[in-house]
Amino acid sequence: MMPTFKGYDEWKLRGPDEDRPEPEYKDCEDCVDGIATDAGGSYTCEECGGSGEIEVTQEEPDGDYEYERRLDEKL
Repeated sequence: MMPTFKGYDEWKLRGPDEDRPEPEYKDCEDCVDGIATDAGGSYTCEECGGSGEIEVTQEEPDGDYEYERRLDEKL
């Protein structure tokens, strides 16, 4: 049997990716317009791939939070 996770059915039935909102972007903090510089000269920024923007990501909960959340679910 294939392992599943909590909410698997909802995830499987939620539909195609078109229903999801477009990702948000912010300016890359490691470069200016996709070009980074250091003592060796200028180069294409590795963080953003030269686009000057990076995708805004939601912070991952730490292990303690996940542990406490699972304990609360059992109560």
